[in-house]
Amino acid sequence: MKFTRLLRGSTTLVAVSALAPVLGCGGAAPTSAAPEMLDAEPVQTSRPSMSSKSEIGGMNEEKVQAAFQRASPRLSRCYEKGVERVPYLGGEIRFKVRVAEDGTARWAFVKDSTLGDRDTEACMLKVLKATRWPKPVGGEGLAENSFTFEPSSDERPPVPWTPDQLGTPYKKARPALESCRSQAGASQLKATLYIDTDGKPLSVGVSSADERGEDAAECVAGALREITFPSPGSYASKVSVDID
Repeated sequence: MKFTRLLRGSTTLVAVSALAPVLGCGGAAPTSAAPEMLDAEPVQTSRPSMSSKSEIGGMNEEKVQAAFQRASPRLSRCYEKGVERVPYLGGEIRFKVRVAEDGTARWAFVKDSTLGDRDTEACMLKVLKATRWPKPVGGEGLAENSFTFEPSSDERPPVPWTPDQLGTPYKKARPALESCRSQAGASQLKATLYIDTDGKPLSVGVSSADERGEDAAECVAGALREITFPSPGSYASKVSVDID
């Protein structure tokens, strides 16, 4: 396997130039094992609570980008596992991390994504939560970056769909999806799906406008996986929908 990593300003782009797709790997799930600490001893992370400090401290941008760069090989490994299940998996994913004063991640979430695979997204979040970050000054800090993953050029990309093409099954599911969002107290969510020729989702990814969306992501992904949509025809399709 050959990987090319490009740096453009503050954004790290990870392009996969050659992957051997493996179909039907069944139980090979990207989240089956938590990643090791990248450059520090294991730490415990926690969800935000009422007692969390509200002050946002300053972060050294160069050190933040260096931390993301150190994490990128393990993010790529999460992606490789996803490609074993969905060979044309690809898209851009943006993360946001809240960094505690000691340099550990208090929380991390997928701020925006067109990747379309929750297992891969969750694997990547574990990597970022286990990363040692530069210590903020004057309170807790925020770190943010996006990565782009491209499948092998040998893979035919899925057919792009609009939300309207999901038809009546998606319209009927909207109340349940909105309930997932509201129960978590999240604001807007976005789901990206790959739909197989029989109308069943091959994979579903979820991003959110705030950290509370992580509590709704599994609910949304699970609900969408149970739906049979119209068949896209002789090849799989890909579509993103907003849930608000």
